[in-house]
Amino acid sequence: MREILFRGKDPETGCWYEGFYMSISETTYCFKEDYDRHPDNTKHYIIFDRMTDWCLPNQHLLADIDPSTVGQYTGLKDRNGKRIFEGDIVEGADYTAEDGGYGVVSFDDGAFEVSGNNCSGTFHENYWGSEFEVIGNIHDNPELLKGGDEG
Repeated sequence: MREILFRGKDPETGCWYEGFYMSISETTYCFKEDYDRHPDNTKHYIIFDRMTDWCLPNQHLLADIDPSTVGQYTGLKDRNGKRIFEGDIVEGADYTAEDGGYGVVSFDDGAFEVSGNNCSGTFHENYWGSEFEVIGNIHDNPELLKGGDEG
């Protein structure tokens, strides 16, 4: 059974949070005019826990996140043991970003894929993760894409 996990970025602090993704409507309105006055009625959160002290319950926290930064965990780790998320920029064992070889991890048609310059494939076997190294993500490091395909 694979681990279901998401990550998202807090737009105010720039911190990344990993945990469970939740979006909820802040208010339900009766009239269309109310929705027109408040078009952004949905809040987006990552729920995570933090250890407090030995033998005490963990804290369960909510972090406000930018929904455009939400990415799902692929269930795989790169060759350095780092989790690979949707939106990560990876380079492979046989090519590097400096050589124009990189890929962006995305979720398409029920599977995680990596696509970009000089690489493409579907994460359908565990060896795929160990072939890559996460070098950034599309939100924090768009310069790594060098004007290429963002997946």
